[in-house]
Amino acid sequence: MAITIRNTDEHYYMIRELKALTQSNVTTKALIKGGYLAVELGQQLEDERQRRIEAESKLAALKATVNQYLDSHQALKSAVD
Repeated sequence: MAITIRNTDEHYYMIRELKALTQSNVTTKALIKGGYLAVELGQQLEDERQRRIEAESKLAALKATVNQYLDSHQALKSAVD
């Protein structure tokens, strides 16, 4: 497989940073490794989103439980007073 890269001057800083990130001196290798990193990070992001949704759901359930307790406590206090 051959990859042709044109207009590298326009993307000099991105390519330089990508080479440093992937620890590769070859632009095509850095681009391929960068692509794999992007796929991996995309999956990690999706996993984190799912965990956040689950945590928010659990938090909402806990808040509802606490609110129910506080409402019951207030009703009991009002009944006693």
